[in-house]
Amino acid sequence: MDTFLLKNLSDLLQTGIFYVEKSGLDDSWKTDEMNPLCQDDALPDMLTHAADRQEASYLFQDEFQVYFGCVAAENGHCLIGPMSVDFFDRLKRHRFCRHYGIPEHAEKNLRRFTLMEVLQIMCIAAKIVTGREYTDQEAVDANRMAVVTKEQEVKDQIRFHIQSEEEDIFRHFYQEEREILDMVRVGNVTEAVRLTKKIDVEIGQMGRSELAHLRNLLTVGISLRARAAIEGGVSPYAAYRISGFYTNKGAECTDTTQILVYRNHAVEELTNQVRTIYDEAWSDCDHNYVYKQDENKSHTALEQMSFLLCQLTNFSNDFGECMRDIFENEAMEETDQNQWIASEEIYDVMEDSLIRIKDIYTQMEAFQNRLVKESAGGKHGSEV
Repeated sequence: MDTFLLKNLSDLLQTGIFYVEKSGLDDSWKTDEMNPLCQDDALPDMLTHAADRQEASYLFQDEFQVYFGCVAAENGHCLIGPMSVDFFDRLKRHRFCRHYGIPEHAEKNLRRFTLMEVLQIMCIAAKIVTGREYTDQEAVDANRMAVVTKEQEVKDQIRFHIQSEEEDIFRHFYQEEREILDMVRVGNVTEAVRLTKKIDVEIGQMGRSELAHLRNLLTVGISLRARAAIEGGVSPYAAYRISGFYTNKGAECTDTTQILVYRNHAVEELTNQVRTIYDEAWSDCDHNYVYKQDENKSHTALEQMSFLLCQLTNFSNDFGECMRDIFENEAMEETDQNQWIASEEIYDVMEDSLIRIKDIYTQMEAFQNRLVKESAGGKHGSEV
């Protein structure tokens, strides 16, 4: 087995990936005193035996929300892990290390993965080791990670459509929903909230109980309005922070009235974020002028310029927040080579800022390319 790809994948992902021959006589791979696979002999034994009993790669999740995987090959096994999907504080990290016999001096934080990343890693490892290709869904089904399989989900969906066919007439019209999202995009708080309340009575049942229905209504409604707010100029961080807060509050709430109150507050706050950005961009000008004065001949041009100005203002605010973080955390330090050492987080922010500036520049350039310079004899001269 050529382990070149596995070794480089391990370095890239910052987690253990080991290929162990089936003879089991070579223990030279057990070099990482921080890795449970190297310290706890029972763990790799359990993983290899389980992987031998199924065709797809095997995934195991321990009590600490950490995944370990194993891909069975013809002459050996590929062991993968640890892959944590949960945040580790100091106490949890210590309990984890003590559980697997890892010495205290070797304790360090685990890299955090999403579940989708874990599944992708296992699928890639399976391709490298066995040449077989598996989908995420096949890995989930093989390891019984979901209570309901994809096949059962399709059957349930068909049954739901049959049972709810007569209820479709009660669902709100697509155009009404679009009207609400338009109000969020332009920062019209009053209309966004009013229209949201108006269509409540027209929405079909979205849950088995009233409580489940309202929770689903809140989750879907907030998600759509958060996207509309982002399209209106609100930074994704701010929009998702607001939507996440109110979605979690709704999930915890058992009072149906309070859930609707949370939903209305989320719509109001997201729309207000857009309104604030436009107000800052236009200073003492009313941005509604751009959107309401359709008879103005410059309406569409002003609308596009307003959107560009909004993005520039939003970028400026985010860049200022980044500067504040740098100051408070002393996150940049000048070197003798006339450079700055920055944390990985700050470096990523700067990289993202450059992408955003280039994107705004491209949009402004596209706007400029549509302009036609007014000639002495009229407004239809040559293009700039």
